[in-house]
Amino acid sequence: MKTVLCLLALVVFPVLRADETTKGAKIEELLTLMNVNQAQTQIMDSMKDMVEGMIRQQLGGKEMPPDAVNAAAETQKRILAMVSERLSWEKLKPTYKQVYGDTFTEEEVTGILAFYRSPAGRAMSQKMPSLVQKTMALTQQQVGDLMPEIERITNEVKEKYKTGSPKDQK
Repeated sequence: MKTVLCLLALVVFPVLRADETTKGAKIEELLTLMNVNQAQTQIMDSMKDMVEGMIRQQLGGKEMPPDAVNAAAETQKRILAMVSERLSWEKLKPTYKQVYGDTFTEEEVTGILAFYRSPAGRAMSQKMPSLVQKTMALTQQQVGDLMPEIERITNEVKEKYKTGSPKDQK
């Protein structure tokens, strides 16, 4: 009986491992065909632009001492560098592979690959960066439109709590 189990283990485990390797290779190809690397880079660039725009809008031409301007610029630069490094494609790729592997069966990955290998799939992959860029631009505009309201709410809350602790306001 032990011999049968050992033989079964020798046959089944390599097959299971080969399936995972095959699935992993397919996911790798899928991520490449989908241009996830370029999309991730584009998202990071858009995020940087959005943060820079929000900071510029918050400062809105206010006169600030040179030290404060330098401090704000350094803070922004360091935060964006940290976010870029931590959310780089090299750091996120294993996570993407794991999530795709956990989410899709090998059969599903095979079907998705067939789509991305097709003319329609290639067109989607090629046009996705433009689509993301347009979407981000519209989102930035919508966030920008919210800024006056955000500032109003922020000023109301500051004013409310300006004269004491929240306990004093009850």
